Amino acid sequence: MVDFKEEDYKIFQLFDNGWALVTAGSMDNYNSCTLSWGALGSIWNGPGQAHPAATIYVHPARYTSEFLKNNEFFTLSFYAPEYKKALAYMGSHSGRNEDKTKGAGLTPIAFGNGVTYEEAKVTFLCRKLYMHQFSREDLAKDIQDYYAAAPQTYPDFNGGWQPHYQIIGDIIDIKR
Repeated sequence: MVDFKEEDYKIFQLFDNGWALVTAGSMDNYNSCTLSWGALGSIWNGPGQAHPAATIYVHPARYTSEFLKNNEFFTLSFYAPEYKKALAYMGSHSGRNEDKTKGAGLTPIAFGNGVTYEEAKVTFLCRKLYMHQFSREDLAKDIQDYYAAAPQTYPDFNGGWQPHYQIIGDIIDIKR
């Protein structure tokens, strides 16, 4: 394994400017979605130790959230700017209705216990440590207002809104 903790990833730009794909499942049955909310850092791993970690946020309405719930591993992959159109396609089409990987022109490949894409410039393989939905009432008022202003984007399927899942993964490998 490459010592990925020694690299400079420009973590704020990775999510804000570059977007990413999160993918869960196996080569036989997987799904991906575009995301732009996330963080890289560290989290508990016993006294005096820490896991290198990726934290992502996926809305429950996204088909990928089902794959994240049902799988122990996921990948988080980042792309060069020329793939922005492919990532936009992945974020605006549902894997429930079509083979959006084919529509986006991406090439799926196995990576450890996960799936990534040949076109990725960097992929983190993660073991899921935690997944839970944010509590509506515990969100700051301005965040509640943000969600409430876009119930079609963050639906609860009853005419209202619901918040995202937070998923924390132990980064166990990297592919460049």
